[in-house]
Amino acid sequence: MVFTPRLTKPEAGNKYYITKAKGGWSTAIVGNPTDKDCNVLSDCVGYAFGRFNEILGDTKMTHLQPVNAENFYAVAQSQGLKTGQEPKLGAVAVWQKGATLSYTDGAGHVAVVEVINADGSIVTSESGYNCKNPFWTTTRKKGTDGNWGAGVGYKFLGFIYLPEVIEPTTPTK
Repeated sequence: MVFTPRLTKPEAGNKYYITKAKGGWSTAIVGNPTDKDCNVLSDCVGYAFGRFNEILGDTKMTHLQPVNAENFYAVAQSQGLKTGQEPKLGAVAVWQKGATLSYTDGAGHVAVVEVINADGSIVTSESGYNCKNPFWTTTRKKGTDGNWGAGVGYKFLGFIYLPEVIEPTTPTK
């Protein structure tokens, strides 16, 4: 499978980022604030769920489930997807927020690895609930804490890997 990095917001009408109720393929919640072009943005889960399935070309959206972000990791493992601590193109990075894997102490965060730089840093594409900007990219370094640049209160759980080997369309930096 050939991998094309997504470094810009999904285009209007992209069904991976639109709920079924509005003619798309996603079963994720509507983002807040809701993006006029892709209504599962602004929300990290809606974005990562759509992006993972978009990379695979899965219009039935069978990979992962739109659950609380920090629970993506357990869902992936229950679906037989491989997980680990090293970044790979197209992988979903998962962070836990709070002490438990319950939304009662935080929703966690997810982002998608789009580029792996020669220095070991990664470029992720992401979205976030209650964020004015529905899409952005971030360059992240693992850091001595292994937390991949997440803020205080977040703990990196790992990466969820695509079920197929992918080849980049352009060399990574």
